[in-house]
Amino acid sequence: MTDQITNQQDTAEQKPDTYFDEVKLSRFADIADIISWFFLFLFVLTGGIIIYLIWYFHKNHIGLEQFFLNLPPFLVPFIICGFAWIVLKLISEGVYLLMDIENNTRQHPPVKE
Repeated sequence: MTDQITNQQDTAEQKPDTYFDEVKLSRFADIADIISWFFLFLFVLTGGIIIYLIWYFHKNHIGLEQFFLNLPPFLVPFIICGFAWIVLKLISEGVYLLMDIENNTRQHPPVKE
């Protein structure tokens, strides 16, 4: 029984007490980063479609007023994809930043030689 208590105390002293699991948070940040690149791809793809539609409308000689009336529905997905990319990149970098702050501000025990 005392051996188990001693082993638990030894493992508790060796493992630093943190508020987070570094592996899980790194995985979460990596997933957010991957999804943000997917939204950037959609952002570029939507931008290409909008440029094509502008060219198509210009080719058919639709008036300028009619063109600007039809433009907002085409811009909404473009703006949403851009906003999602920015938010997911902020989440990803914010998690890494907060983990670094936690590691740098934690007092490390002296090294036993």
